[in-house]
Amino acid sequence: MRYTLYIMLIVLTLTGASCGGGSNGILSSDRTTVVIGLGQRATESEAVPTQVIPSAVSYVKFYISGAGMSPIERTISVNVTNVIEEVFEVPNGLNRHFTVFAYDDSDTLLYYGDTHKNLKGTPTTVTVTMVYMGDQTPPTFDGAQTAKVVSSTDIDLTWTAATDDVTPSADIVYLIYISSTSGGQDFLVPASFTTAAGATTYTVTGLASSTTYYFVVRAKDEAGNIDTDTVELSATTLDATPPTFAGAQTAAAASSTDIDLTWTAATDDVTASANIIYMIYISTTPVGENFLTPNYTTAAGATAYTVTGLTSSKTYYFVVRAKDEAGNVDTNTVEVSAITLDAIPPTFAGVKTAAAASSTDIDLTWTAASDNVTPQSNIVYLIYISSTSGGQDFLVPAILTTAGATTYPATGLVSSTTYYFVVRAKDEAGNVDTNTVERSATTLSARH
Repeated sequence: MRYTLYIMLIVLTLTGASCGGGSNGILSSDRTTVVIGLGQRATESEAVPTQVIPSAVSYVKFYISGAGMSPIERTISVNVTNVIEEVFEVPNGLNRHFTVFAYDDSDTLLYYGDTHKNLKGTPTTVTVTMVYMGDQTPPTFDGAQTAKVVSSTDIDLTWTAATDDVTPSADIVYLIYISSTSGGQDFLVPASFTTAAGATTYTVTGLASSTTYYFVVRAKDEAGNIDTDTVELSATTLDATPPTFAGAQTAAAASSTDIDLTWTAATDDVTASANIIYMIYISTTPVGENFLTPNYTTAAGATAYTVTGLTSSKTYYFVVRAKDEAGNVDTNTVEVSAITLDAIPPTFAGVKTAAAASSTDIDLTWTAASDNVTPQSNIVYLIYISSTSGGQDFLVPAILTTAGATTYPATGLVSSTTYYFVVRAKDEAGNVDTNTVERSATTLSARH
């Protein structure tokens, strides 16, 4: 059990003159004037004594006794006095016993001290150490319960309130000892942090990032008794350094609504590349990204992402940033852009003419299609052929023209046979018009 002693120093100044004679040169008939000054106190936690009588003391009793003398008793009310001074006439003699008692207003003994002194009539000084007689039992406390990282500089500690045989839980304070190594707390020096009375949580601030700290929390009652638990908890402050990241590398249209983004994996001083996520910011104007809120967030470790749900034939601008497990985000502004593919098929009136050129050939003609994106010179045409009217299979074209063509000779046909044709236009985005204009022609007879 650890005792906390409140010490009052009693200075006795003894003055007087011997009248000679008597055993050992001490004449019991002579007296010495004893001045007792009371008011200096020191504690374990107060290295420098303070000139004050403890506030809990209501009155002090003095008792002086010894062989060959009548006991001297005196009670002094302290009230709000910080220092008292009492004068006693004490008969000279051996082994005079000086006893001091300090009580509170309910007559409970708070401090007690005594000493012995031979009085010879010569000046001397006597010190009486007053021992605190009150609560000497430390609180019952289970120690710290949790240590949770809050940020790169802060860690939250929690515990269940301690109990004490005298001090209410609301008046118990907690001493927090901290170390950078396990078991490295120094309990002989003042605690690193002291909570307010009754606290059950404390946020330790001002720590270094990415550093492990070890904590022991102890409870202290109003009498200064401190429990001796060694329950240690640790936590590592968050990383404060963002990932190293070169930003987005490519943006390529995948369809009329999708754009594919790619990048090289970021690195970080703490988080593994496989655990880094990426935040994608999008804008329809250059440098228009709002970095307060990402538009998309990837899975951890991704190095590609398909942005979907976009508008066709539209330019989009992208910035990709890396975020580590601590929430640190790099600040690169590398911007890439891409245009979603065209989703509108060409405007096309369909085939205009189909005319037999020989017993195996039929010539087809049409007016060039137009498109909102693809130039006419880049539009190709799909020719569907059937031996029956309306029998074309639009899933598989029979013939594909060169870009920009407005005529096509269908060759290798059977003589004296009627063929039915539908021609459709296809732009560079792969959009195909859906006209069903059909023209037919009969190949010439082989004898023709």
